[in-house]
Amino acid sequence: MLPREKIRQYGAAALSDEELVQALLGFGSAAVPLHQTVAAVLAAYPQLRQLRVAEVAELQALPGLGLAKACVLSAAIELGMRVQRRQVLRQGTAVSSATLGAAMVARLAGRSQEVIHAIFLDVQQAVIGEREVARGGLDRAVADPRVVFRAALLLNAAGVVLVHNHPSGRATPSALDDAMTDRFQAAGLAVGVLLVDHLVIGGDNYYSYHLAKKV
Repeated sequence: MLPREKIRQYGAAALSDEELVQALLGFGSAAVPLHQTVAAVLAAYPQLRQLRVAEVAELQALPGLGLAKACVLSAAIELGMRVQRRQVLRQGTAVSSATLGAAMVARLAGRSQEVIHAIFLDVQQAVIGEREVARGGLDRAVADPRVVFRAALLLNAAGVVLVHNHPSGRATPSALDDAMTDRFQAAGLAVGVLLVDHLVIGGDNYYSYHLAKKV
C-alpha cells in the first residue's frame, strides 16, 4: 500500500519514518530513485530529531534532494513544530512545569545554539505571551532581567518561566544556571513578578528548578 493511500485509510500516524519521508517527497529525481533519497535522509537523521535544525543547504547535500524537496522537508518540520507549540503554549492555556518542560524539549532539543525564552503567565498560570530573550553560541546565552521584566510588566504578567537549552544534550544545571535563577528571582521580587520556574532543556530531558525544590 502506498503511503498516501495508507494516510487516507489510517491516518499519517500509521506510517513508518520511511513512509512519512516518501509521502513528503513524492517521487525521485531523474538521477536518484526515491528509495535511495529516503534512505539517505534517514541515514543522515536516524532519530529525525536533527531535522528540526537542519539547514536547507545541508539537506540539499543529500542525494536526490534539490532545492524544492529540501524546502518541502524543512517546511513540513516547521509546520509540525508550530502545531505542537500552539497546542501547548497557546494564549489562555494554563500550564505546569511538566507540560512546559515537555513542550520545550520538543522545540529546543537538538539545537546547536543556546537560546533563552521567557514565557509570561497570568495569575491563573495561563500563558499570555512568549519571547526569545537571548541567543548565544555553543555553550552560553545571557538574558538581561531588565528586558524580561519590562516585557512582563507591559503584558501585566504575574509570573515568568525562563527556559534555555544546553546544546551539549545534558539537562543538568550549571553554576551559571544557578546564578541566573537567583538573579531573576531577586529581580522579580523587586518588581512584583514571580519567577515561577527555570527550565533547562538537554536532549530529551529537562530540569525544573521549581520541581527540584519540591522533591
